[in-house]
Amino acid sequence: MDERLHKRLYIAQCLLLGLPALVAGGGVAGFGIYTFLTRHGLMRGDEGAVLLLWALAGVIGLLAWLWLSIRYLRRGRDGLRHTARIPWIGLALGAMAALAVIGVVLFSLFAGSPWQVLGYLVLGVPLLVPAAHLVWLRRAPGLAGQG
Repeated sequence: MDERLHKRLYIAQCLLLGLPALVAGGGVAGFGIYTFLTRHGLMRGDEGAVLLLWALAGVIGLLAWLWLSIRYLRRGRDGLRHTARIPWIGLALGAMAALAVIGVVLFSLFAGSPWQVLGYLVLGVPLLVPAAHLVWLRRAPGLAGQG
């Protein structure tokens, strides 16, 4: 597959999976930060710190995904390969936050929660697909017919 086809496939992934997850996950992460800042006194123990760290990891991951997506669409695979480590670390933080959402959903389902908790899977989890594509594009050997 050449570079143009990869970019088209990536744009389709971004539109179908990325944008809805960006809006939903970004909104919930922003609300988590807002809740921590305004209602921290209402939380017991370490749950406020966990909420803040989880929300910050989500926001950092979303921003890193946006940065790397723009970088790829403008400069191609070479742009990804020459990007500093900071956005990749941010992407990894976001992936951990999304995997934590999967863990919460699985725990809730096995604890007897109703099946509606599956709706939480829209909160950043679909971004794992385009994020994995970016990582693969950076690591994969050269493509035939780049252009």
